[in-house]
Amino acid sequence: MSGAAERAARAWLWKAAAPVALPVLAGLTLLLIPLAVLAAPDQPAAASSRCSIGGTRGTVAGIELDAVQMGHAQTIVAVAAAQGLDPYAATVALATAYQESRIRMLANDGSSPELTAEQAAVTATSLQHAHDGLGSDHDSVNTFQQRWIAGWGTVAQLMDPVYAAAAFYDRLVEVPNWRTIPLTQAAQEVQVSAAGGAYARWAPFAGELTGMLWPTAQAIVADPARGASGVCPNLPVPAGSWIRPTAGQVTSGSGPRWGTLHAGVDIAGPRDSPVYAAGGGTVITAACTSAYCDRDGGLGLAGYGNLVELDHGGGVTTRYGHLSTYTVSAGQHVGAGTLVGFQGSTGNSTGVHLHFEVRQDGAPLDPVPWLADRGVDLNASNPG
Repeated sequence: MSGAAERAARAWLWKAAAPVALPVLAGLTLLLIPLAVLAAPDQPAAASSRCSIGGTRGTVAGIELDAVQMGHAQTIVAVAAAQGLDPYAATVALATAYQESRIRMLANDGSSPELTAEQAAVTATSLQHAHDGLGSDHDSVNTFQQRWIAGWGTVAQLMDPVYAAAAFYDRLVEVPNWRTIPLTQAAQEVQVSAAGGAYARWAPFAGELTGMLWPTAQAIVADPARGASGVCPNLPVPAGSWIRPTAGQVTSGSGPRWGTLHAGVDIAGPRDSPVYAAGGGTVITAACTSAYCDRDGGLGLAGYGNLVELDHGGGVTTRYGHLSTYTVSAGQHVGAGTLVGFQGSTGNSTGVHLHFEVRQDGAPLDPVPWLADRGVDLNASNPG
């Protein structure tokens, strides 16, 4: 792949693939897709009737994967498809990522005693990027625990899930006979791990997960303009579409409330229900907007708590408030269905819910009719 083609592929992959396979229906267990899918990856997988736009969590070979893990897994598989590799490459990568990080984008606080003060400071810059947790093994970061000191790339590059997957495949294809040698050997040639034999344990899991995600990855490569799709390949999110931002019931509408304007709607679901971008755009804000956001707030606390705000262009913005945590960062481009956080009760809040706003040139609009005009019924039953 040429440098220009690779950059273009990564650009649309970051938009369409990185966050796509995310859950809406809590507690859902996907039907396991047999490894026979790998023999005929062009056949679309049957979508469960309970699958939702944005994807779903699932249980694969007895292993439960949550929203974040499934999203990263789809990215890893999509990058393999974009590079023209076969499903086995994705299987090797997924087994590696599960062994190294449980398929989570890990930052590193630089606390490893093996690092110099300067190396520790550089490694700790990984905390400035979106991540799912912390690691402290040398200078290792991301889903594959790649090391900037070992020449895998800059910290900023390695904290890009698409770059991380592409870097893994770039080294995998240089391994002689990588398609025919045992998976654990191929992975070890790339990773040079102290526990190289451990990758074999995850081969059945990784093969099954690849079979589940490969049809969606191929669909994205064949038609990137169609936008992001989830684990359920028959439920695409076309570019420019709008979707429901979270599961749950509307418990408070837009308008006057307690003598002030309630500028959005409240959608209440179980704590830590995933919250998605209702439409494609750019993250303006991803921050704590109250005095504290590490625990539930209350009526005596001002602000939205953990807030994500997106700019959709044309003066349209959306806000996602009271999140328990957020998963995006300012300046990041997201597509409809991108995971932006989880329902919580931070800030001026008395119960777990999502406070969702739509604004036009800064003025709040009632999200219910606004989304209804775009084919989304917030009042429809959606218990999650």
